[in-house]
Amino acid sequence: MTSLRTKRMIALILSVVAAAGLSACSVGQASGGGSSKNIDFWTINLKEGYTPYITTLMKNYETAHPGVTINWVDIPDLTQAQTRLTAALSSGKSPDVVNVTPFILPQLAKSGAVLPLSKITGDTAAIGSKYTKGFWDAGVLNGEAYAIPYYGSASALLYNKAIFQKAGLNPAKPPQTWAEVFADSKIIYAKTGIPGFVQTLDDFDDAGNPADIIASQAGVPLLNADGTKSVFNTPTAVSYFQNYVDGVKAGWISKTSVNGVVLDGAGELAKGKVAMTFLGPWSLRWTKANSSADVYKNIVLAPHIKSPTGYSNAFLQQFAIPSGSKNPAQALDFARYVSGTVVTLASQAPVLPTLTADVTSPKYLSLFGAKVLTAEPIKFFWPQDPNVAQLIASLRENMQAALLGSKSTQQALDDAVQTWDSLLTK
Repeated sequence: MTSLRTKRMIALILSVVAAAGLSACSVGQASGGGSSKNIDFWTINLKEGYTPYITTLMKNYETAHPGVTINWVDIPDLTQAQTRLTAALSSGKSPDVVNVTPFILPQLAKSGAVLPLSKITGDTAAIGSKYTKGFWDAGVLNGEAYAIPYYGSASALLYNKAIFQKAGLNPAKPPQTWAEVFADSKIIYAKTGIPGFVQTLDDFDDAGNPADIIASQAGVPLLNADGTKSVFNTPTAVSYFQNYVDGVKAGWISKTSVNGVVLDGAGELAKGKVAMTFLGPWSLRWTKANSSADVYKNIVLAPHIKSPTGYSNAFLQQFAIPSGSKNPAQALDFARYVSGTVVTLASQAPVLPTLTADVTSPKYLSLFGAKVLTAEPIKFFWPQDPNVAQLIASLRENMQAALLGSKSTQQALDDAVQTWDSLLTK
């Protein structure tokens, strides 16, 4: 299963907003006047490899709800998704349930393209209490819940134990804090000439995204309490990111971190060119398919490096109900039902359920990657702002400037703060 490439979603956001202006309407009724209901259900890139899972859950829901028919549309390409969703919203032929992420939800909510759940049900608080707090809160904007959490993922540590041994480090004791990551990386590079780790900046979906480095790794809040002003150009943040600047310059952090994307970093681990990466358990399977047997036998999966905040950064897929849905109540019920099938999905792909009961169930915890994914509670460090794409892009570009030596670390963060304050939705 591949995650949404968030940068390519920016065009989708813009076109959805434009279409929403044409299609915004009052909430549809739960029934079109008869007992039969059609629910149009849109997902992104689940058909390849997961069709039996989706079709089975659809059949089970239809059996339990006579008169309800689920029409599944899976869109494998995000460019195609842009075209189709724009056309559907502008024509009034809206889907009833759409697959979104916390990265695009704020813009959709601001435009009126998706409904607050309070417009559909009076039980929003009761529904939210069934989900893990971090995942539920990712869909709450200005006090209103807009999404049902579907499945998530968190990062892990993948490391090459042979490189650790060559450097004189104990491969049974990988680093647990970021200070230990930096210290071990310096030793690894000094003893082997191999960079200690790669942490790519130029991809919004991986553990190395700029917001994670500042907010999760350094423990510095991005915004003030009311979310109206950026506050991350602190001495702590400057000192912390200076480790990256120094590490890239000296060689103990891979230079791929500057402009590479997530699979570039995974590729370096797969080729034995770096000792550590910080990706999800899915990447272990990718590494197996893209490395030699000699390299792969030395790759170890371990819990993610501990954050000073006590939380692990995460990625999430959600379901939202478009404002043009003709059966929003039934659509919400179906979205909640699908979110309860993630343990089945997790038996095929290493994902994290969003329902509290599922996260703690013995059945889930026995699956590959589950204990790593649940090692820490999760939290989203991205700002919940409609301009999140531009905000993170600005931070990334300024960080890259510092890494390339064209700005000091302090100037890079100061410049990012200035841009953020001009973009934050007041």
